Amino acid sequence: MTISRRSMISGSAAVLGGLGPFSGLALAGKPHDRPVRRGYGQLLTSQPDMALPRGFTYVKGGVAGSAMRDGTATPPAHDSMGVFQVRNRLHLVRNHELDPEDFSFVPPLNVGALAYDRLGNGGCTILEFDPWRGRFGESWPVLGGTIVNCSGGATPWGSWLTCEETTAGVLAGLEKPHGYVFEVPADAQRPVKAEPLKAMGRFVHEGAAVDPKSGIVYLTEDNGEPLDGFYRFVPKRPGRLSNGGVLQMLAIEGCPQYSTLTDQTIGLELPVRWVTIEDPDPVNAESDPSAVFNQGYAKGGAAFLGGEGVTIDARGDVYFVCSSGGNAELGQVWRFRPRGMNRGELTLIFESSDPVIFDEGDNICASPRGTGLLIAEDGDGEDIDGGTNGLRGLSLDGEIFPFAENTTPLDLEPFGETGIGRSEFTGVQFSPAGIWLFCHLQYPGTTYAITGPWERGCL
Repeated sequence: MTISRRSMISGSAAVLGGLGPFSGLALAGKPHDRPVRRGYGQLLTSQPDMALPRGFTYVKGGVAGSAMRDGTATPPAHDSMGVFQVRNRLHLVRNHELDPEDFSFVPPLNVGALAYDRLGNGGCTILEFDPWRGRFGESWPVLGGTIVNCSGGATPWGSWLTCEETTAGVLAGLEKPHGYVFEVPADAQRPVKAEPLKAMGRFVHEGAAVDPKSGIVYLTEDNGEPLDGFYRFVPKRPGRLSNGGVLQMLAIEGCPQYSTLTDQTIGLELPVRWVTIEDPDPVNAESDPSAVFNQGYAKGGAAFLGGEGVTIDARGDVYFVCSSGGNAELGQVWRFRPRGMNRGELTLIFESSDPVIFDEGDNICASPRGTGLLIAEDGDGEDIDGGTNGLRGLSLDGEIFPFAENTTPLDLEPFGETGIGRSEFTGVQFSPAGIWLFCHLQYPGTTYAITGPWERGCL
């Protein structure tokens, strides 16, 4: 989710006009003899920041640089977030994907001695939203001293798991090792002490999703060089992650070191087993970010590429995105369906073959109606010559459609890059009642609340 990715290398841009090239496309972007039935129709630019389907509107707030409750400025680089009902308000717990090396001009969040690392300038803020009036309220810092807070996941017990997408540490000039998951209470009104959940692994973390029935936490990895794993953390006591547990990596039964990168078949169910990571916090994680992956791979674990967002739907199915997977390296969406505690099936439900249709998915959330998924692209939008980034809907039977398009030009020079492009969307999450969809434009950082006739489609 950082600017300094493949998207800053290529200058080609895909242009979307309304529903346009999405019409009649289904699995893997291949032609289909039916029109897309799950979407909401042509995207309109009736509001300045983004194009949305007819009937949908947004309000915005929490802009980078605006004053928070303590008088300090809202940090930039808004990334994943959790949305929680706290009394009669919604609390949006937001990640800020900041790295001291890339964002040295951003001061650390004002959390004092509660910071994990005094040199870390990333962390989390909470932004209030009144769902009845459709208004954003005040915001405040809640966790600090971390870095590269990329994705994460909400827990059923009312907290946000924020994940560091790096294993940098003292060798990089920081005070402490990084690459951990931290837990933030969603009802916190002031900063909390940042405590790493080391049993959940020290690796290049991306997303987290908690099974409300078992308390198991599913985790993605976005190291990408060379490969990534898909993990689960089985806690000793569900809901008490600080009490420890076991970290495991997904493997395919009968196919050790199975590669999901290319030549996969949509709809094919692959039987799953889990291999245990003996040392989830290896001492060499900074010099070798694949140190955790290598343990699981040596035991037969499966390899993915570009693990990103992960979510669990109302049925208990786990969906996750691999941004660079597939024959065209444009992205895959996988489903893991648990069977008891130790088994299950892994199924590819979508793979892109056309960047206009779907270009490197990232954040993902499941519709509270249980009928679809919403995925944020992190594709060519931040290219030097400019491009597009959008939100893509995906029905559970594999039909892809556009839901939103970023129409706001972004000058990347303040972030140390050259050129003008379109920021990626991040932080896609529905409110518990399913009336509001929240998201960000990551750079410089703005939060949006979108509402409209959801019943017209599968979201």
